[in-house]
Order: sequence, then structure tokens, then C-alpha cells
Amino acid sequence: MNKLIHSQASRRDFIKTSAVSALGSMIAARISDGKMPPTVEDVQRSGGDLPPADFIALFDGRTWANWQHDPHLDGVWEIADGVIRLRTDEPPRVAGKDYNLSTSKKYKDFTLMLDWRLTGKPVVKPHQWLMDDGQFHTDAAGKVIMKDNLTWGDSGVYLRGARAAQINIWCQPCGSGEVGTKFKDTQATKEERMKTMPTVRADNGPGEWNRFIITLRGDRVDISLNGKDVIQGARVKDIPAEGPITLQNHKDAVEFRHIFIKEL
Repeated sequence: MNKLIHSQASRRDFIKTSAVSALGSMIAARISDGKMPPTVEDVQRSGGDLPPADFIALFDGRTWANWQHDPHLDGVWEIADGVIRLRTDEPPRVAGKDYNLSTSKKYKDFTLMLDWRLTGKPVVKPHQWLMDDGQFHTDAAGKVIMKDNLTWGDSGVYLRGARAAQINIWCQPCGSGEVGTKFKDTQATKEERMKTMPTVRADNGPGEWNRFIITLRGDRVDISLNGKDVIQGARVKDIPAEGPITLQNHKDAVEFRHIFIKEL
């Protein structure tokens, strides 16, 4: 058994070392050719830890530098194995405290790249049923209709720290990347509301890593998920002019890594 564990660990180390070496060779080649450091596309392909050109890393894999990790978040958000991890056994909450995790700095317009994965056990649960334009299906009495759905967690990213600007990470049939579920602009046209819904479900399976690239300009957002454009030109209603990047605490197991940002 010990030999097997050692062999598996050695194989993981070899794969990791090979990936880092490949990324390093790519960067060296670009520099020797007089080119810039890796682009967004380079990092997409390599899955590497280094930020693409003109981006900065918001997470160094070891510390809470760049993040507001106040004492009440101890035992809630942790760093383990080079990722930010939300624990599911958090201590009792203190009234009035925010249990989401936000950056120390506030941002206006930006492109954000980050990897995430939901690590909960897949189970069937009733979920609110969304229409094509993101509003909820309701019955004749106006009650939201629930449907059973396989889920392994729920989280999200709040743009400029606003819940109304939440980019959803979830297991809804429409896919992750949906914008501002409970804050749709009901006065907008159906065409505008439909822009807040993913054009395709691009999520990977339970426990697998996914990558968002989110670009916010003013009150309009574009999102790609795993290399596919899922949101283009969605309007975020009542979004503030600036605010932090916030990772949602939905009390479900979720991890984040490779968090890079470029201000526009």
C-alpha cells in the first residue's frame, strides 16, 4: 500500500513538474522571440499558475495578501493545497458579520480570470425553475415552481462586491455564468434579460475545475466559461461604480485558484 501511495504521489509530482516546465519553456520561447509574457489564451491552454500579460495575481497560493480575511473568517475560508477553500463545517456565525470573501482593493472596469470547482457530493434537490429570460416559472398563484435537479453545490462571484452583480456558479440546467438571478430588470425587454442567461451550458462535471474569464465595462459584462462565450453584453442593473471582487459563501463546498485581474 505504501509503495502504491508513493507511486501515485510521484506521478502527480511528475505531471505537475512537467506542466510547469512546459509553461516555463513557452514563456522563455516568447521572450527569446521578443514577445510579451503569456497571453490569456496561453494560460487557458496551459492551466498554469502565472498571470497572463498585463494581469496581476490576486492569490499567491499561500497567503491572504490582497484579501480581507478578518478573524471571523478563520475556520470558514482557508488556504489548502494552493487553493482558496470554503469549509462546510464553519463555526457558528456572528450576527452582522459578512462571511463572503472579498479583495482588499476596489475595482471599476476589469477582466477577471479565475478557476473554480464545486466539490460537494452530487444529490438530487428541488431547485427554482428558470425560464429562458432568467425569470422564475410560477404557478397561477404566483408561487415559484420547484423542480428536482442533480446538484453538487452553489457559489458565485460578486462583481464590484454587489450581490445584484452575482455571476452564478451552480448546477442549474442553464449552466454557470448566469447574471443576477434575483435582481433581473423586469422593466427591460425580454431580449435584454435573455443576455443575462448562458447561451450554452459549458460547465465541467462534479469536482472538476472550470475557468471563468469575466470582463466588466460600466454596467455590461461578458463571460467565457471553459473557453466558450456564455454571456455577451449583459446589463447588470444598479451595479456600483467600483467595488471589490467577492467570492460568495453559499455554505457549499467550493474551491478557487489561479485568480488574475487586469484593470481596464
